[in-house]
Amino acid sequence: MPAGSGADSSAARDQRHAGSVGSLRAIVPDRTPSAADPSVAAVLGWWTADARPLPWRRTRDVYAVWVSEVMLIQTQVERAEPAWRAWMDRWPTVHTLATASLAEVLAQWQGLGYPRRARDLHRSARIVAESGWPDDLTVLPGVGTYVAAAIRCFALEQPVLPVDVNVTRVLRRRFPEGVDSSGDPWRVGQALMEFGQRICTARPRCCECPVRDGCSGVDADLGLGSRRPSRRFAGSLRQRRGQLLRRVLADGAVPASDADAAAAAGLADDGLVVLADGWLLAPD
Repeated sequence: MPAGSGADSSAARDQRHAGSVGSLRAIVPDRTPSAADPSVAAVLGWWTADARPLPWRRTRDVYAVWVSEVMLIQTQVERAEPAWRAWMDRWPTVHTLATASLAEVLAQWQGLGYPRRARDLHRSARIVAESGWPDDLTVLPGVGTYVAAAIRCFALEQPVLPVDVNVTRVLRRRFPEGVDSSGDPWRVGQALMEFGQRICTARPRCCECPVRDGCSGVDADLGLGSRRPSRRFAGSLRQRRGQLLRRVLADGAVPASDADAAAAAGLADDGLVVLADGWLLAPD
């Protein structure tokens, strides 16, 4: 959120974001969750009492939810939240994003990592601005099955459960037969995801779990293999690419002869910079 913005401007912005975006717009009245399985109801009860007040939860706008989901891929909520607010202040609709240059979009994305996500958002925005929202969201660049399911659940409140690594872990340990989210898909999806992020983590906080009775816990994880060690970031090609991209975006042009060759080649191949006449240029 920009400095000096208060609660009134935030509320006004969220109301603006709740406006219609294409044919995918849907609003479902607020309702009290109900679940036949008391364990599912317990998770919903935990979430209702302790959910984080994330700004994208106050809208059912397809574009706003889509941006949040793309930002949250491989980026922590704490970093994604201020970035989402700033993004939506600058480009509140898919049409305003479509008019931006890729260089502007990449510069705004700085700090979130994996800039190909921003490139794909920009490409997709231009497709939607020209042709409207497709029925099959996975035809858009960068929209896979998970993001498409998240949009259907969190924007349209359709009975689709988005399954990321957090939800997968909760289902594997406590609900191996799955969860029927049809009665309240938005809340069930939000609750299971946050439950996996904060309680049923890789190292679970079982003492705080409201459904620990009957849970297989980490025993359900046996046979999955150990987690791969994180690759060293300092000095990596990923770091060098990020440094070079920031330099190109800041200066507008960098001599290719003065750039890391491997980083420059990768950025050019990904369409994040333009290589022309011996120069690395910010993209249009």
